[in-house]
Amino acid sequence: MYRDGYLVRCTGATFDIPLLYFCVFGDGKMSMYSEKGGKLVGEISMAGRVNKVRVEKPHPGKLPHRFSVSSAEVIRVEGRRMRLGEAKVFEFAAPNNDLMKEWANTLHLWRRMNWKENVKFFDEANELPQLDQRATLLHQIKEHHEAKMRRSSGTSKFMKLRNPMKGLMNVQATPTMKKLRDRVASSRTRSSSCATTTTASTA
Repeated sequence: MYRDGYLVRCTGATFDIPLLYFCVFGDGKMSMYSEKGGKLVGEISMAGRVNKVRVEKPHPGKLPHRFSVSSAEVIRVEGRRMRLGEAKVFEFAAPNNDLMKEWANTLHLWRRMNWKENVKFFDEANELPQLDQRATLLHQIKEHHEAKMRRSSGTSKFMKLRNPMKGLMNVQATPTMKKLRDRVASSRTRSSSCATTTTASTA
C-alpha cells in the first residue's frame, strides 16, 4: 500500500511552530521529507510494532483535520508480544477532512491491504493536487500562528487590566508631580508653624 502527499507534523509544545513535510508511506514505513524530492528528515517504522491510528477531535488552538499514530516496539517472549517502553505518538494535520481520513485508513489498514496499490477508501474523497495541498497547509499554519499571537496579546492586556495600580506605582515622578508634592509639604509646614505660634500667644 502506498500514499504520498503533504502533511503538517504537529508537536505537543505550546510555542513550537508546526512543520510542513512531504510524506511518503509504503511497506509499513512513513518517510518525511523537507520538500518533494528534498532531504529525508525523519521516519516512522510500523513493522514489528504495536500501532494505533486515530482521528483527533477538533480542538481550539490546534490545526484542523488531525490524526495521530502511536507506535510501540515489541518483543516476543514465549509466544507473547510484550511492549518495550512507552509508545511514541506522532500527530499530523492534513489539508482537508477527506485526505485526513484517507491517510488514517492507509496507516491503519496497511497490514491487511499491503499488497494493494493506490487504494482509495472513499470514492467521493476530495483528492487535492499536491501543490494545492501544500498551499492549503501553509495557509493553515499562517492562520494558526496569527491566532496564537492574538491570544497571547489578549492575555497580556488582561493581566495589565487586572493590576492597574502596579503600573502606576512603577511610574517615575515627573516635574509636575514633584512641584505638587513640594506645595503640599510646604502647606503642611506653614499650618504646623501657625498652630505653634497660636499656642505660644495663648500661653
